[in-house]
Amino acid sequence: MIGELRAQIIKAQARRDGQPGDGGTHWYSLDAPARLLFEQVIQHLRRFVPRAHDLVGAEWWFRATTTDTGFPFHFDRDEGVRSSIVSPDLASILYLSNAGGPTVILDATPSRVSAPTAGIAVHPRPGRFAMFPGALLHGVLPGRSDRWPRVTMLVNWWRSVPRMEPAPEDLRSTRASSRWRVDVKRARTPAAALEPIDPSRLLARAAWRDLIAKQATYR
Repeated sequence: MIGELRAQIIKAQARRDGQPGDGGTHWYSLDAPARLLFEQVIQHLRRFVPRAHDLVGAEWWFRATTTDTGFPFHFDRDEGVRSSIVSPDLASILYLSNAGGPTVILDATPSRVSAPTAGIAVHPRPGRFAMFPGALLHGVLPGRSDRWPRVTMLVNWWRSVPRMEPAPEDLRSTRASSRWRVDVKRARTPAAALEPIDPSRLLARAAWRDLIAKQATYR
């Protein structure tokens, strides 16, 4: 249930003094039983993931943020590796509210330090599930101010195990639900969910190159 998952995320964030997300990402092996609501959701979403049989697990986290903040453009990576950028095989977002700006996904990767030439925006809608190659640059544009938060669950899918940790104890109260059902919609269905984006409208080419070079730097 979308409402149940959204409520659990907002509740978990409230325990952390309103900071976005829960303070980290967590690992779930796909061959393990789903003991948490979040893990049950991952097993459900797995049915929509291409070549899911090649994957060993999912890195997951969540965010509940004010709608007018957005999120900086960045590359997802294995944060435990500093000598190179190791990208997930697939990135995905499950939207749990209508509020906030769109996720913008651009045709830029860590190995291509040049300005992106094309992009697409995915607009929030409860139950919408967006997937894209894990090496692509992406971020969230600020939306109009709203009293409701922008709530998402984010899942990166991996064919090898990154250096992650299991969920902390205070999230283990979010037990699996026998009532969990979600009408998951892939981002490309319906087409109205997607909006082509010209990256040059967001940043100048030189600014994009600087941003990508910084994001692609090993650290």
